[in-house]
Amino acid sequence: MFRSFLKVAIRNIIRQRAYALINVLGLATGIACSILITLFIIYESSFDNFHENADRIVRVWINGQLAESKISGAYTAVPTGPIFLDEIPEVVNYCRIETNDNVLIRQGDRTFLEDDFYWADSGFFEIFTFPLVSGDPSTVLTEPRSMVISEKMAKKYFGDENPMGRTLNVFTDSVDYRITGVMKNIPDNSHIFCDFVVDFQSNRNADRTQWTSNNIFTYLLLDEEMDLEKLDEKFDPIARKYVGPEIKQFIGVSLEDWEAAGNYYRLKSQPLPDIHFNTDIEHDMRPSSDKKYVYIFSLIALFIIIIACINFLNLSTARSAGRAREVGLRKVVGSTKGQLVWQFLAESFIMVVIALVLALLIVELVLPVFQNQTRVALSVNYFSDWYRIPALLGFALLVGLMAGSYPAFFLASFRPVAVLTGKLEAGTRSSKLRSILVIFQFGISIFIILSTLVISRQLNYLVNKELGFYKDQLVVLQRFSVVGHERVETFKQEISKIPGVISSASSTMVPGHTNNYNGFMMEERPLGQTFLLEVNWADYDFPETYGLTISEGRFLSRKYASDSSNIIINEATVRNFGIKNPLKTRFIQPGEDAIEINRMPVVRVMNDFHIASLHTEIRPYMIRCRPADWNWVPYLTMRLEAQNMQGTLKQVENVWAEFTHDQPFQYFFLDDDFASKYEQEKRTRVIFMVFSILAILVASLGLLGLTAFTTEQRTKEIGIRKAMGASALQVVRLISRETVILIVIATLLAWPVSFYFTRNWLNDFAYRIDMGFAPFLLSFAFALIISLVTISFQTVAVALKNPADALRYE
Repeated sequence: MFRSFLKVAIRNIIRQRAYALINVLGLATGIACSILITLFIIYESSFDNFHENADRIVRVWINGQLAESKISGAYTAVPTGPIFLDEIPEVVNYCRIETNDNVLIRQGDRTFLEDDFYWADSGFFEIFTFPLVSGDPSTVLTEPRSMVISEKMAKKYFGDENPMGRTLNVFTDSVDYRITGVMKNIPDNSHIFCDFVVDFQSNRNADRTQWTSNNIFTYLLLDEEMDLEKLDEKFDPIARKYVGPEIKQFIGVSLEDWEAAGNYYRLKSQPLPDIHFNTDIEHDMRPSSDKKYVYIFSLIALFIIIIACINFLNLSTARSAGRAREVGLRKVVGSTKGQLVWQFLAESFIMVVIALVLALLIVELVLPVFQNQTRVALSVNYFSDWYRIPALLGFALLVGLMAGSYPAFFLASFRPVAVLTGKLEAGTRSSKLRSILVIFQFGISIFIILSTLVISRQLNYLVNKELGFYKDQLVVLQRFSVVGHERVETFKQEISKIPGVISSASSTMVPGHTNNYNGFMMEERPLGQTFLLEVNWADYDFPETYGLTISEGRFLSRKYASDSSNIIINEATVRNFGIKNPLKTRFIQPGEDAIEINRMPVVRVMNDFHIASLHTEIRPYMIRCRPADWNWVPYLTMRLEAQNMQGTLKQVENVWAEFTHDQPFQYFFLDDDFASKYEQEKRTRVIFMVFSILAILVASLGLLGLTAFTTEQRTKEIGIRKAMGASALQVVRLISRETVILIVIATLLAWPVSFYFTRNWLNDFAYRIDMGFAPFLLSFAFALIISLVTISFQTVAVALKNPADALRYE
């Protein structure tokens, strides 16, 4: 019986090949979209889940407040891990990690700058599941100056030779680091991502005991019986025990009085699998992702497959008149309703299977482009897990049921007498249902189009908004400390002689690369009230190089010896801290004890400028004069003339080579670097744009099929109208009117939903566009134009037909 069902189904599909092709194309597109989005969702959701002890690993983070400034940071103090291991019985192991980029590594005469360089405790390979190709996980990081490298780095530095026991020179140290292990390349879906791991005890900060200085990551491995909800309760008394005395030492007030002034300091735990989707904790190793995007993209995948199923349903019910006689005859010769249902379902399943094969081909073709645009490493390995092939087949079965169930039961329900006596008006009976489904299809399409327009406008706003400084033509040299603090001014003087170099300034921070937060007090404020500011140690030329403007006061200047201890603050500092007379305000920096304090007068208030991406509001910010003997000078910013920038940079590189003995010359353009802060928004725009096009394509395929059926059914009517004097334009208008009405209704229903979604999405940005009416009108216009163009292929052809041919039809 199954074989006979199959033969009849294939014969019917071939007979209706035009409509079958539309159905297959629509389903294939929908399935391909669903597969792509599913791959993306699997990638996002699988972050850090591959570790064997993932459910027992937590990261410690700071939750605090200093006056009006809240702190939610992934950094912790150096002694946190060892103290927790000693004082919390449920803590089995710990690992501290400090990350570095732009690390100079030498091997013989070869020199490289490497990112993803970690200092880590010996528990790193015991806590995390990063398999070693060579070496013992329990001992690879126990010896001083020991190093584990990835397979990729082993190949890069040593080729096919065995790297075990070999050495690499790091940070131009006089002592080399010995390779004690080789690890497999860390998968991309890990927030811990490194190519080099060096023992933490060799780090210059390894012996620090201060709890109020936070600059490393701390991970804990817990006992299996530990209740995560009770863990934070154990953190608090320990933190108070060690932080309290330091606050008393540095500020001169007790912990209780400090907290009474509106401050607090808490340590919290975060389960490892939750890290990737938590956007509230700042300063993570890798950018986190908002979980709502997973839900949004899941809905888009569901919507597109629904649109494809609606196409199938619409075309099947619309063509019911053409198949009514077949149903009647089959019932007369003895076919039961159940047999007919299985017959029509068989046709659906065959088309879905064909669509699935076509969808897999589409995925293979589109995936490289999709990966390149979204910058996400996706892979389709159908045989990597046992459930993948069954899942695809199960999905095809589900789609077949979704698309084919209603048409199958609808067609099988026809009564033979009504069909064979011509009393059945099949095809019109479900016109209301088809209209509702078309409205639903285009409502989804309009929602996706409108969302795409808003996302694109917001991204353009982020990239092009005035930042409060001149970001164009700014080039930032990295690792500038290697020049030597005593030769910074000499270097600047040398490059100033190069035609094309307008100005330059050294600093510890540049916009988009913040790295230093400090707590300060203010004179005439309650003792213990602490204010958190981002602090940039810069030279006198920083404001000029960046084109900063003054709100009140003056720039720091070499003319005034006192400016070495004076400071500049931004308007956000004045506004957030309620400072009434800024130029008469002095900030106080705690010293080694409450007696050693540094008083810093404010000599200038500068207009606000963006030092971070537009996701966050402008924060309190301070510029201090960098001491001439300070070794840490990570950046030199140069403002260059637009003409021949590459030639200018080449001359700067020559000066760099003289000062650094040919160390690697590394720089970035500040405008490009700032634009890179919006990668997630760019990825979202690409995904929405691709799937808005596909949603419209699938909906248009269905509309094309329905229009073909409608014009076929109304051929005689159109012939009579033309014979009575109707023009071709009037015929086109007649057939198009219903579609226009459906698009208008779909638009009115989609707009409120789109407004709610896009408004909530925009609320994640501190600075955002005003949506206005333009995106709403454009979404309607796009949908209307696309639908009219789609149906015009059929309507115009019918309208131009000879009336005599139409009257002879049927």
